[in-house]
Amino acid sequence: MRYFWITQDLSLPCQIQYRDFDIRGGRHLFRKEDQEKIKDMVPLFLSGSGREVRPDFIQRPVIMFSDRLKEILTAYEPELVFKSVVLIHKESGLQYRYVHVLMDCVDGLSEKSQWYPGGMEKHLVLKGEKAAGHHLFLLKGVQRKDPLISLPMAESLLRRKVTGICLEEAEVE
Repeated sequence: MRYFWITQDLSLPCQIQYRDFDIRGGRHLFRKEDQEKIKDMVPLFLSGSGREVRPDFIQRPVIMFSDRLKEILTAYEPELVFKSVVLIHKESGLQYRYVHVLMDCVDGLSEKSQWYPGGMEKHLVLKGEKAAGHHLFLLKGVQRKDPLISLPMAESLLRRKVTGICLEEAEVE
C-alpha cells in the first residue's frame, strides 16, 4: 500500500490567523492516550477580517481537520478520537467547526531508514506490513510529527476538493 505524509499548505494566501497563537509557531501533539487530558470542545479566537481562507487541515497549534471531513476519517479509521474545536471570528460573528484528531502511533519504521550521527532522521522508510490496516496515523520513534495517510484515504479527501493540504509520498518497503 502507498502512504503519504499530510501537511498544511502554509503558502496559501490570506490564511486564518489566530488571535492568541502563531500559526507558523510550534505545535502540540496529542495521541489517543491523551484524550482524558483534553476538553471535549475548545474555542479558538481568530483575528483578521473574517474573509480569510480556511484550510481543511491545520497542524498548529494541534492537528485539526475541518468538520466536513470527519465522516471520511471515521469511515477509514473508526477508532479515531475526535475533540471539537470551534474557530471564532468574534468581530464578524463567524464560527468554523473543526475536529482535533487523536490518532495511534504506529511502530512502522523499516531497517532501511537512515539516521544522521546526532540521531535525527535522514531518510525514512516505512515497513509495509507494520503500517498495513492503518489509514491515518503517526509514526513512532521519529522527530517528524506529520501524520501519514493511506492512498485510499488520500484519494477520498482529494475527491472532496480539499483546501490547504499537501501530500508527500512516503517510501514503503
